[in-house]
Amino acid sequence: MFKKRLALILALVFVVSTMLMGCGAKKDDDKDPSDSTPSSNTDQDDKKEKPVQLTWYTIGTPQNDAEVVEEELNKYLLEKINATIDIKMLDWGEYDPKMQVKIGSGEKFDIMFSSSWANNFAANVSKGALLPLDDLLDEYGQGIKDNLHPLFLEGASIGGEVYGLPTNKELGWQAMWIINKDLADKYDMDISKINTLESLEPYLEIIKENEPDVIPLTLDKLAAPYIPNIDDFLGASLPFGIKFDDAAKIVNTYETEEAMGIFETMHRYYEKGYVHPDAAINTVGDYNKAGNYFVTKAHYQPYAEIIWHDGDFSSTEIAVMPVHEPYANNSSTRGAMQGISITSEHPEKAMEFLNLLYTDEYVINLIIYGIEGVHYNKVSETNLAKTEQAKTAYQFPGFSVGNSFNTYSLEGTPDDKWEKFEEFNNSSINAPSLGFTPDLSSIKTTMSAITNVAEEVNASIYLGAVDPAEYVPKAIEKFKAAGIDDAIAELQKQYDEWLKSQE
Repeated sequence: MFKKRLALILALVFVVSTMLMGCGAKKDDDKDPSDSTPSSNTDQDDKKEKPVQLTWYTIGTPQNDAEVVEEELNKYLLEKINATIDIKMLDWGEYDPKMQVKIGSGEKFDIMFSSSWANNFAANVSKGALLPLDDLLDEYGQGIKDNLHPLFLEGASIGGEVYGLPTNKELGWQAMWIINKDLADKYDMDISKINTLESLEPYLEIIKENEPDVIPLTLDKLAAPYIPNIDDFLGASLPFGIKFDDAAKIVNTYETEEAMGIFETMHRYYEKGYVHPDAAINTVGDYNKAGNYFVTKAHYQPYAEIIWHDGDFSSTEIAVMPVHEPYANNSSTRGAMQGISITSEHPEKAMEFLNLLYTDEYVINLIIYGIEGVHYNKVSETNLAKTEQAKTAYQFPGFSVGNSFNTYSLEGTPDDKWEKFEEFNNSSINAPSLGFTPDLSSIKTTMSAITNVAEEVNASIYLGAVDPAEYVPKAIEKFKAAGIDDAIAELQKQYDEWLKSQE
C-alpha cells in the first residue's frame, strides 16, 4: 500500500513539474529576446561600447604640444570611430633601433611607421611583424583605396598582399639639377638645354674660367650618380640593376656601358677642376649655403625649389632642370608608410583610424599642423601661416603619414601645388622591379661582403677622383671576390619567379 501511495505522489510531482516548466517556457517566449540574454553577454555588449585605445609608433622628434593636440584629436575620434589614439613619437636617430626592440619583444601595439630607410618595410614583412591588409582595406579602408594612386599599393605589396599604406604624396623618383640662376643670368646661359650629366660641360667650363671662387659642380660624397636606363632596385649604393630596355635580366651595374659612360664623364670633370677636389671625403652643404656653386643634384617633388630656396640655397636665386623623367620604384613608393602590427588587438579599428588619415581633412591637418588659432592661422582657403608657438612646440613630419593632398600648404605655396603633384604622379613610369622584394636571407653573408666593397670603392669612382679605366676593373674584381655573381644568380632566380607571378 505504501509503495502504491509513493508511486502516486511521485507521478503527481512529475506532472506538476512538467506543467510549471511549460508555463515558464511560455512566459520566456513572450519576453523580448534581449531580456533573456545571459549576464555575460550583456557584459560583452557593454564592452563593445567602450572606446578602443590604439597605440601608434611613428617617427619624428617628440613635441612639447603633442599632448594637447592628441587631446583634441581624441575628442573627434571618439565621435567618429569610438576610439582614441596614443601617439608615441620616437626621435629620428632612435626610431629604427627602438622599433627593432619593440618588434623583437612582441610588444602589443597597433600602428607603426615603416619605410625603405627606417624600420625597414621589407624586413618587417619578412619577419612577420606586419599584418596583411587586403581584407581590412576592403572592409574598413575603402577611402584609402579610392585616394591612393594604384602604383603606391603595388609598391606596398609583397607576395601579392598589401602590408603597408604609403603616404599619398609624390609617387616617382626624379633627379633634378639645381642651378644657380644668378650665375646663369650673369652669363646669359640657355639652361633649357641642360638635362644629362654630359650636357653640363659647356656651362661648367664658363664658370670655371670666370668664377674662381665657385665650384662648378657640387656633389655630395654620399650621392650616387644617376645612371641612365638602370633600375637600381636594391638601392643606388649597391651594384645591382635591371635595364629598362632589357627588363628580364639582373646585371652588375659596374659592368654596364651606361655606368662606364657616367664614370668617364665624372673623371673628366674632376680632372678639369669642375668638381671640388675633396668631394670624395666631404659633403657640400657649406658651398651651397654660401652660394659658391653653379649646379648640384637633388631629388625632386613639385615646387621643391621653394623649399630648397628657403633652406640651403637661400643665398641665391635658383632654377631647376630635370635629369630624367620620374619613375616609380620600391624605394619611392615605400619612402613613408604606416602599417598595422601583427600584435594589434584591434586591427579593424586601426584600419578605421588609418582610413580617416586619407579621407578626413580635419584629422590629417590637426595631426600635421596642430590646433588652428594656436599652432597656425589660415591665410586663405588652402594656405596657412604657422604661429611662433608651433615653431617651438609642434612640428610633425607631414611626409610620414596619410593623404598629403588633403593638407593645407604653407603661406606662399602656389595654389596649384596638388594639381602639380597629380600631374607628376601620373607622369611617373614603372620601374621594371616595382613590387619585387627579394629574400636575401640565403645570401646574407655575401650581401654583407658586397656592401663592404661598395663602401670602399663607390665614392672615389662616382665622383671622378680616380680613372675608371683603371679602377672600375679593379672594383669589378673585388665585387666578384665578394660573391656578386652568386648573389646575382640567386636574385635572378627569384626575379624570374616573380615575373611569372605577374603574368
